[in-house]
This record gives sequence, C-alpha cells and structure tokens, in this order.
Amino acid sequence: MDARERRLITMVTDEAKSILYWISKNHIKSETGQNIEFHDHRFMMDIYADRAPIQVIRKASQVGASTMEILRVLHDAIFLGINQIYTLPTADDVYKFVPSKVNQIMRANPCIKEHIDPKNIDSIEQKQIDRSFVYFKGTFTEREAIMLTSDRNIHDEVDKSKSEVIRDYASRMGYSKVRSQHFFSTPTVPDTGIEKMFEQSDQKHWRFNCPYCNYRQHMEWDKNVDIEQRIYTCQKCHRELTPRQISDLGSWEAKYSARDISGYWISQMHCPWRTADDLIKEKEKAENETYFYNFVLGLPYVSAEHRIPASLFIRNATEAQVEDSSELNVMGVDTGLGSGKGNHVIIGNKNGVFWIGVMVDKPDGTRWEQLANFINFYDIRVVVIDGQPYTQEALSLARQFPYRVFLHWFKDDPKMLGIVRFFDEIERKDAEFEDEVKVLSSRTGIIDNTIEALMTGKIRFAMSPQNPALQQLINHAQTMYARTVTDKFGQAKREWANTGANDFWLALIYWHIALKKRLKFEPNK
Repeated sequence: MDARERRLITMVTDEAKSILYWISKNHIKSETGQNIEFHDHRFMMDIYADRAPIQVIRKASQVGASTMEILRVLHDAIFLGINQIYTLPTADDVYKFVPSKVNQIMRANPCIKEHIDPKNIDSIEQKQIDRSFVYFKGTFTEREAIMLTSDRNIHDEVDKSKSEVIRDYASRMGYSKVRSQHFFSTPTVPDTGIEKMFEQSDQKHWRFNCPYCNYRQHMEWDKNVDIEQRIYTCQKCHRELTPRQISDLGSWEAKYSARDISGYWISQMHCPWRTADDLIKEKEKAENETYFYNFVLGLPYVSAEHRIPASLFIRNATEAQVEDSSELNVMGVDTGLGSGKGNHVIIGNKNGVFWIGVMVDKPDGTRWEQLANFINFYDIRVVVIDGQPYTQEALSLARQFPYRVFLHWFKDDPKMLGIVRFFDEIERKDAEFEDEVKVLSSRTGIIDNTIEALMTGKIRFAMSPQNPALQQLINHAQTMYARTVTDKFGQAKREWANTGANDFWLALIYWHIALKKRLKFEPNK
C-alpha cells in the first residue's frame, strides 16, 4: 500500500472499516477473478473512499464503476449494517447483472462469503448479508418502489432508467438516518439524466500538471489528442503525455467546491491501460459520433440527424403578407409552464404563420383575456391549447368560444387509427362539453408529421428569417432530440425529448393540429 492509499485511509473515521483497507488487506477480486489493483485504477481511489451522501458519476463504459459500486454495497452491508437498493433499467438487466457480476464477486472473495449464511436469503433480486439486505430492482415496475425500505439507493445506468421510478425509490429512505444516493451512468444528451445531475454537482475533473511545463489541465479530446501522431499531448507545450503520467500525476479537483453533491467525470482518457491510439481506433470504427462521445469519452452528445435543423425554418421564411388573406386563421397555444413566461402563441393560416409571441399577465388584462381579444381580432376559427396545467382556465376560454377552442393532450392511439383525434368528430350520445373539446395526438407521430410539413414547405412563415420571434422558435425547436428508449416490456422505441425550453415549438405543434382541423372541417362561425 503506497503513501497515497494510507493518506486516504486516514480520512475514514474507523481505519479497520475503510473500504480501501478492506480491499487491500483481503486482496479483493473483481468479477473476473483479478485482484483490485489501485495502481491501475488510481483515479478511482478517491471515489471508493468518498462518503458524501449524494454522489454522481458521469462515465464512459468499462472504467470499473459497476465493480466499485458492488464492492461498496457489499462492504457497507457488512461494516455499516445498512439496507440498500440497487437499480438497473429493466428486470432483464437485473437477471443478467447479478449472476455475472455480483454473484461472481461474492464467490471469488472468502471475506464476503463468510457473511452469507446458507439459511439467509440469497436470490437474484434480494440478498441478506449478516443482518443487512440488498435489493436489485428494475425501474419499469412501479409497484416495487413502494414495497421496500432503504438507507442507500444506487442507480446504475440512469439515462436508460425510468426517472419517475428512481424518484419514487427516494421515498423508501424516509426513516433512514443515512439517506444516501449514488447515481452513475454513461450520458446521452445535454441537460438530461446523469448529465443534468453532474451539472448540479461540484463537477470534479481529473486534473494533472504537465511533467515538462507544469501546466495544470484536464483531458479534452480536441486539445490533448494529436490525431496525426496518435498520441496524447500537453495542451500548452504539446509534448507527448503517456497514459501512466496522466493517471499518476493527477488528482480530482472540484469546479464548484461549495456544492453538496459529489460529482465525477470519468473518461477512458483517464485509464492507464487505454492509449490515444486505442481511442482513435475506437472513433474510426464507431458507427456514429454518439457512441464515441457517450461510451468512450463519457460525454453527452446529440448528432445532427437527431436534431431539428434551423434550415427547415429559414428556408420557409418569406416576407409575404398572409394575415389579410381570405383564409381563416388558426392558433396554437402552449401555456409556458416550463419557462414561466406565460402563454406562447402562434397564429397563421394555410398560407403561413404571421404572429409569434408571448402573452403575460398585465395590469390591463390577464393572459387569458388577451387570448380572447386576439381570437376576436384575428377572427380565429380553431384554437388548440395545451390542456395542462391550466385546465380550468383553458376550459373557460373554450366555453367563451364553443367548438373553436380545443384542449390538447399527448396520448398514443392504441388502435393506431390516426395521429390526431378530435373528440367532437366522434358521434356519442350525452357527451360532456369537456369531452367534446378534447383533442389527443401521438407525441412522436405529430412531431414527425410537423417536421415533414416543414421539410416539404407546407408550413411557411410570413416574416423575415432574422425576425427575433422566429429565432426564438428555432431555438426552442433545437432543444428537441430523437432518442431510443426501452419500455416496460423491454422493447426499444423511438421518442422525442428536449434539453431545455421548448414552449414555442409546442405552440407550433398545436398550431399545426389546429390547421389540420381547419383544412378538414369548416368550424362553426
């Protein structure tokens, strides 16, 4: 054990219970049967010893994080006597992970096996270690989250998991004095999942001084990799750096040391067994940039093909006047809860959009009174408005303009009969007004359909490409990205998500739905 390890051990109150001491003394083996050697995982030592209640690790793949978390779970079950919940995205993941990793580690280490009584519970989903329990659960079975009690929750592969269920598991620690949470995952896109959690943390980076010029830095692909020579280099003096130098000369340094959440970014650039040439080869053979950034660099990334390009709006922008057209106008309204700025409104007709703006409460009238004034002023014949969270206010507007204002919710059609369903088009006896002014749409379907309408020039904008309101709509559209998620049945499906405010984009979606209604049926006058 070197001086660094001894120093870290003294940071723990009870040295005998230090996980680093425990691993070194007992020659703890990983699931592959190899001894855990910290000279190969020097960048992991501080994380092993970290006792912060809330920890976040934004990581690349194959950096040893899962093995570390398993060992911390087993160590703390033995020495701290706490109950823990370890989640993975699906139950199938649990049934693959526990036998191949957890059970193998338990079998390979006698110092762990001696705490497993043959009479105790030892199944894939639940293990009793002395008097402590460890539960392994998926995140797509909501009922499981309310059946357990826990002192610590460990959430593996956060970005592939169901976020609502992860939040539910936090309630299982209500009576615990420990109340610890660990989150770790390869990231996907900016401002969501593990990336959003990391941004809220103290953001530790593995920093080191160049052995030649003493410049302090952390690894950045564009600044530390010489593609032509296929080597790592110093950002300042550009001399070659070896993986071992990056590992041995480094330490974790927090960007925001006052924050309570302990966060780490682990890239394969930090691994002494991975050379620059190795990673360049990974980049060259990767199917796309997303894989390389997420799984090799441990960074969020959204490729161009998964975004909505600004060119779709710019090329459809024309300064032709359409608001005086004989065509009847329609309106889309998003209530703007995400930005807190009010009702985001788009007005136009089949010849183009001519008004984009926000209505906020003012001394001379509320946002809802302003909407009513605009409906009258522009003779709006169809309005589609977000049905939540201001349902009663929207219903009041619908009663003021019966069968011209419709409340919208996103909901897939189980029969796959259509992307958009207006309930007033369904013949039903004794239907309530609230039901007749309801409209549902498939979220992925209507977004794809709106993008297609932009691509084919069916949605145009009667304004300059430099118009500030149009630019704001473009900005909101560009927070959207397409991703593939796994449902509760383990089936992959494509969906649209967003990384920031998207109120104007949703207003355009609702406007497009209103236009479909206008073109299909003549509304009541």
